Amino acid sequence: MIRVENLHFRYPAFDPSGDETDENQPWALNGIDLHVAEGELLGVCGTTGSGKSTLCMALNGLVPQQTSGTIRGDVWIGELNTKRTPVARMATRVGIVFQDPEANLLGLTVEDEVAFGPENLAVDPREIGERVAWALDVVGMSEHRDRPAPQLSGGQKQRVGIAAVLAMMPRVIVLDEPTAELDPIGRREITAVIAGLRQREQRITVIMVESDASVLARLADRVAVLDEGRIVALDTPGALYGSPLALMERGVAVPAVSEIAAGLNRRLGTRFAFTELRGAARALAPSEGVAPGE
Repeated sequence: MIRVENLHFRYPAFDPSGDETDENQPWALNGIDLHVAEGELLGVCGTTGSGKSTLCMALNGLVPQQTSGTIRGDVWIGELNTKRTPVARMATRVGIVFQDPEANLLGLTVEDEVAFGPENLAVDPREIGERVAWALDVVGMSEHRDRPAPQLSGGQKQRVGIAAVLAMMPRVIVLDEPTAELDPIGRREITAVIAGLRQREQRITVIMVESDASVLARLADRVAVLDEGRIVALDTPGALYGSPLALMERGVAVPAVSEIAAGLNRRLGTRFAFTELRGAARALAPSEGVAPGE
């Protein structure tokens, strides 16, 4: 579904005279090679400035078509090349939800927010109604369809933003830190929506940038770690977080239970490699016939 081939990109800079130049700018993306299968959920993580958001925008052509700058290499979504395909057409294949819930909405009612994209794509009005009903059902917002979007909570606004993207029937959804500005309730709402997407018959491919490693450990098929515009690690959550020391040294978050496992391994010589609380509880449960504390 997604092929990223030797992708380099750097943003333009502006000198005091107002001329645009990027010759001395660092590469925001520096040789990205990545293949993502249809229906896969790929988690993306890394420290601030590692290139995560730039990669997200490169997946639907916003980079470089709306940002300018220097680009080398290619991004393919199916048969479409993001450098040569207009962003308006790419929006029918790749939808992006940004971290700020307010940035994803126009201030309309919930129903109008979700219908806005298909209306701009000149979809038949009867089909728009069906898409809106389906998308709101997917994110659990059907009962709020007549409410003004500004009156919603942060988590609800983000769910409507996801529904608005779903209504355009993309093959790929890119989520750029969708829970970063939400409270714990909002974060639970969004992770529940993403988990629900995985259980639908539609094979939607999801790229999810997320700083909460426990979310990626639970939801992702694979996790890519970015550092200075490069992919420095790419593996399943179990393999990646099962050996967390290298990530921790780079300043990349790991699940708390993985950090505990690493500490126990250092102190006790054990070989624990758990990424979720349930797995940790099973691994640390007293063996039959062994008294607690032994």
